[in-house]
Amino acid sequence: MPRRRQEPPQVSDEEILRHANVPVYLAAQAIGWGTTTLYYALQDGRAPFGFASCHETREDKMAWAYNISAEALVAYKHGKLPYMGLKDLTKLLFDELEHLLGGDQIAKLILRGLMGSMDKLQMEVT
Repeated sequence: MPRRRQEPPQVSDEEILRHANVPVYLAAQAIGWGTTTLYYALQDGRAPFGFASCHETREDKMAWAYNISAEALVAYKHGKLPYMGLKDLTKLLFDELEHLLGGDQIAKLILRGLMGSMDKLQMEVT
């Protein structure tokens, strides 16, 4: 008989709001993500409700510190936190620059080349 997967425990908004800095495991449970996924999202700057910072320890090793805002996490959980992904933001900025350049075709070609390079770089990073 296949093993039945247990549902993750529900985390209330009140429980989240009790923390000045929400622990990663609790934030992951609250939004239904895996803990490892959330660690990587924070490190990559892709979680709009928190961030991670990297520093060296005394033993010359790298260590990460995580900060998750309780209020922003609750807003994200309820779909009320505005967020634009890096790719969408890049496209928006390039479209606006292209519009500002008007009819200058050479500048537009250079801009499109830069955008293509950024897309390639983004694929390498992820």
